Formats: sequence, structure tokens, C-alpha cells
Amino acid sequence: MARWFGRSKSRSHDPVGAAAESEHLEPLGVSDDLRLAYGRTGDPKLLRGALQAAELAVQVYPVNDVRHAAALSSLCVLHRLSWERERAAPDLIKAVDYGRRAVDKSPPGDTELPRHMSSLATALQEVYDSTQDEESIDEAINLYRGCLDLMPLSSSGQGEERVSQVSNLANSLLRKGRSSRDNDILNEAAAHARAALRDTPDDHPMHPVRLVNLGGVLLGLVQSGHPEHLGEAEDMYARGLREFPAGHPARPGVEQTLAMIKDLHRQFGT
Repeated sequence: MARWFGRSKSRSHDPVGAAAESEHLEPLGVSDDLRLAYGRTGDPKLLRGALQAAELAVQVYPVNDVRHAAALSSLCVLHRLSWERERAAPDLIKAVDYGRRAVDKSPPGDTELPRHMSSLATALQEVYDSTQDEESIDEAINLYRGCLDLMPLSSSGQGEERVSQVSNLANSLLRKGRSSRDNDILNEAAAHARAALRDTPDDHPMHPVRLVNLGGVLLGLVQSGHPEHLGEAEDMYARGLREFPAGHPARPGVEQTLAMIKDLHRQFGT
């Protein structure tokens, strides 16, 4: 799933902010840089520093400045990352709260509103994974749909950020469809997962992830009573496993799923 690890476009909203950024003094830019460094290293000190800089940014920028909403959205992302690391419930609560505030405070015409909506949706998806709260996954799905409504197709087709949102929507629909065994929802998830894979270049770092994402949706269809998708699901997982580099943290889970698929083949006599 896309995590919006890129830098905030709002960090150079005005010349003064751009100049401060060049001296590494602009707090939203500092927070972004520390978050990116945390993504590369996993050093918790960098995550704590990113949180402190984002908290400062919320205080520094006035409410009608797009960077205020961007800072709130950064806090949503950072607290979700802290939740993923520590599994402390207050972090997930804060992630959702900051995400809601970012969407609410985004001024008219803010081009980063889809980014803020996506950050909130991802936090809500984490809430669903932790609690199985149906309202949370329904809200996440609606937010991802809203992102796509605000991100029109470019002249060359779907841009990378839009493809990420298509993939995110597919993953949320998979969660809902798998729990409800609703084939219509799962089929919609499969359509979005196929579109995201189709528009992801073979050499893109997200290509193996999107192979596995499609495999997961197809496996959900198998488990809801459609074994005809089992062969393609296996192919997606096998291709993803070949593309993930050695030592990638996703490999054990993919290998485990492939072993489960072999058992399903025996059960179905295929």
C-alpha cells in the first residue's frame, strides 16, 4: 500500500518557506526529511524527531495556511508509523484524530487534500485491522474513492500517485469483501488491483507488491466459493516471490501463502 513517504508539496508554499527549507530550518521540511530517513533506517530517534518537528509546524503555521493542514496530516502518518512499531493504542487514536483535523482544516483549493484523505484512510484501515470495526473500513473505502474523484486522469493516463490510490482502494475493498464474503465487493477489488498492476512498470519497486495484492484478492474470491481463480492467485504470488529481493520482509508471508495454496489445490483436486 502507498504510504505517502514522499515530501510534502506544501513545504515550499512561499519564498520565505522555500528559503528556510534550503537551510533545513522549515519545520515541515525537517519533519519530512526525518520521516524519510526513518523509512530508510528504522531508527526510532528519527521518528521521534519527525514528530517533534511536525508538532512545531502545527504551531508555526496559521490555520488558513495549507502547511497547517499538511503538518496535521504528517502527524497522522507519523503516529500511524509509531503504532506500527510499538502497537500502542494512543498512537492509533492520535493518527485518526490528526487525520480528521487535516482533512477538516484543508483550505479550499488545497491540492494536497487527496494526500490528507489517503493518510486518514490508511489510519482507519489500521483501526479495522486491529478491531474489525466495519464503520472504519467503510469510511476508509469512501475516503479512497474521494481521493480518486479529486485526482483526474492526466493526458498520459494514470499518474503514479493515482495508481497508488487505486491500489489502496483495492486493498480496503478486499478487507471488507473478505469479511463479508461479498463477491461483488471482491470483484470490484480485483478490478482495481488489476488496474494498479497494469499501470505499474515491471521495474517499479511496487510491482511485486501489486502482484501479491492481486493474488490476495483472487485468493479471497477462492475462499468465497470460486476455486476457478486459484491458479491465477498462485501465479501472482509466485511471480511476486521471484521479484522480491532476498531478505525482503514480505517473503515469508508470501511463501506461507503459496504453501496454503498448494493445500487448497489438493482440497479442490486441481
